[in-house]
Amino acid sequence: MVWTQDSDPIERLHRTARSTRDMIIHTDATRWEMFAKASTLREMVFEPDPPLEVSVVHETGVAVRMTGHGEAGFGAASGLEAQAARVAVEAAGSSLAALPFDPLPPARLLGCTPVAPPRHLPGSAWASHVAEALTRGVLQASGSTLLIRRLTFQEGTYAWLLATGDGFVASQRDATLSLLVELAPRSGDRIPHHEWVWVQRPDDFDPEAIAAQMCNRAILAGGPPVSRDGLFDILLHPEVGAHLLASLSTLFLPTPEERDPLTRLMDRNGRLGSEALTLTDDRSAADCPPVAPCDGEGLPTGRHILLDHGVPRHRLACHFEAQLHGEPTRGGARRLSYRDYPTTGIGALRVSPDPGIPPAQLLKDAGKSLYLLRLVAPVMADPATDSFRLRAQGVWLDGGAVEGFQPLVEVSGALSLLLRRTEAVGTDLAWYQTKAGFVEAPTLFITCQRVTE
Repeated sequence: MVWTQDSDPIERLHRTARSTRDMIIHTDATRWEMFAKASTLREMVFEPDPPLEVSVVHETGVAVRMTGHGEAGFGAASGLEAQAARVAVEAAGSSLAALPFDPLPPARLLGCTPVAPPRHLPGSAWASHVAEALTRGVLQASGSTLLIRRLTFQEGTYAWLLATGDGFVASQRDATLSLLVELAPRSGDRIPHHEWVWVQRPDDFDPEAIAAQMCNRAILAGGPPVSRDGLFDILLHPEVGAHLLASLSTLFLPTPEERDPLTRLMDRNGRLGSEALTLTDDRSAADCPPVAPCDGEGLPTGRHILLDHGVPRHRLACHFEAQLHGEPTRGGARRLSYRDYPTTGIGALRVSPDPGIPPAQLLKDAGKSLYLLRLVAPVMADPATDSFRLRAQGVWLDGGAVEGFQPLVEVSGALSLLLRRTEAVGTDLAWYQTKAGFVEAPTLFITCQRVTE
């Protein structure tokens, strides 16, 4: 990792790629793949008292996969261009090990898919303007009972390049923008409330509307305490639903037949979820955060239907794991970073609201129910034992009206029943970053779940 005052990611990327290619072609590799990435991240922290904290980090890295004579190796490094290239190529050569198949995709499979134009970061004054507008919006929406204790903007630009000895080259340049808001009661009698917001289009970003949404959730968590347990209908806030669905992503990855839990979770009609639940992985969509012209191995990608109105349809598979498990290659590779070997994983998991219900109507129609607002621990889901557990904060509703706040509740039971009892989905889709990747989820309504204090 290199800290500098100024650096062009495109220039750094091309210098690293040229150095890496020149070194690889002088090895004994018969086939090779080089993935180089350069990025710049600027973080700005606004607090009630100045000064403004600003930090900038520039990073350049390269990964190399090579094969030859029945062996394959992988290496990665970061730093100065020629140095990173040398370390990565040497590491790939020293890690060569026998493989029964070639892990690199055939040239005939490589290809790009159309994507939206790259996003660009707003001007230098945008963050200051949004910080001021959010501060005013929170005070107004909360009746001055909440304030912003800390506001962090993360602006990132990146470029990557994938080249192979077969002559295939794919590249991408894009920008990401997000903010983390820490809300706190003015009285200081409760723990701070955190909200992460991904900004898709800075020009259309509405700070007042975002402030109102954040305050609504924070204020709900300040009602009178109520504790109940038993079987209840539950509603999941989109953020809670996103992390729940992310915990199920292993169901849609290649798995040896003898260890595949999917068949044990389906009912006699071959249904995994309810009619209301349709899931896709659409990493080529223009409105999702990770936009790329190909998957992590250079294979064409698109919209994969994973769950079609509750019925499993497809699984993702990178080329390496597809061969390992006897699955067809489906352009499902993901690179967490240049340091990581490409593996199968979701890129942009989406819930299709078909049909969807407006969230206000959904909360009203739910009757007496528990609305889970925020996770207090990671979701635990084990498809092998057909079980799940989530711990969260929530409010008890009666026809949409709040009866009370439950600061800690546990919902657990059979994973298969949870999916088949998902009766309705909202129209309030929003993107969230999870440990499994980006997930776009709405409010979910699930009936008859075990709730304990």
